Amino acid sequence: MMKQEGGRPASPAAPGDDANSHLSTRGLLIVFATLTVGLVLGYLLLSKLIDMSQEEDCALAHRYNCGAVEVPR
Repeated sequence: MMKQEGGRPASPAAPGDDANSHLSTRGLLIVFATLTVGLVLGYLLLSKLIDMSQEEDCALAHRYNCGAVEVPR
């Protein structure tokens, strides 16, 4: 068995092994999926906060027509 510096045994898998590249690809997909979900949830939270802020500004200006306007079809 080969030993690396420091006396630890060398890993049996080669650096270009398919198992290592498969794990890194899966890891990247998990990171990108998590990032995408985080961005979408952040956008939804931001839009909700903007709506609440606009309603609060309207109420603080003592206006009574601050509700959402529904357009009849």
